[in-house]
Amino acid sequence: MMFRFLEPLAFVALLVTACIDLSGEGSEPNTSGSLDTTEAGRAALLTGPLNPETCEEVLADPPSSYTLQLQALTASAQGGSPRLETMCAAIFQTSAADGSFLTMALIRFDSLDPAIARYNLLKAALIALDHPISEIDNANDDLLDWFAARIDSDGIGQTTVLRLNNWVLSISIGPTIAESTWNTDDLLLIGESIIRRAQ
Repeated sequence: MMFRFLEPLAFVALLVTACIDLSGEGSEPNTSGSLDTTEAGRAALLTGPLNPETCEEVLADPPSSYTLQLQALTASAQGGSPRLETMCAAIFQTSAADGSFLTMALIRFDSLDPAIARYNLLKAALIALDHPISEIDNANDDLLDWFAARIDSDGIGQTTVLRLNNWVLSISIGPTIAESTWNTDDLLLIGESIIRRAQ
């Protein structure tokens, strides 16, 4: 399976709209203070409110030679997950079919349990594919949970999934980690910024 151009967005949407009943809990990461981020990662950050229906104001303007595309996915995703309240996706991409990209999908659930279930489903799916996982899983529901999966195949470099309260965010770079404009720490920086702004 190849993920090129708009296909990374479809990949994230597919991961995030899968549904299963799982639950899980689990030290608050100080992600932003200890990260080795890039200028491109820091430039993607915005402050202030965002629109979880459309992903407007989720990411800043894209770097030169990139475009930003937004997609409202609530209506299509609710059929398979009735406890999902909103879902949207965004992607930075170049016109090159094999170019660097950053893509994300943001979901709000109606309560904590389905958010935890979705987070655990995504983690289990990536573990089942034998991708190396690193994780911070908090015992306190008000703290940020996240895991990162190094993929580096099929056009995806790394995927990081974050959960805070009833929000789940999946953010990916590609086509490989080495070829991406963004690095793996950028995923945490951008992801934590988005999910905290969504609260």
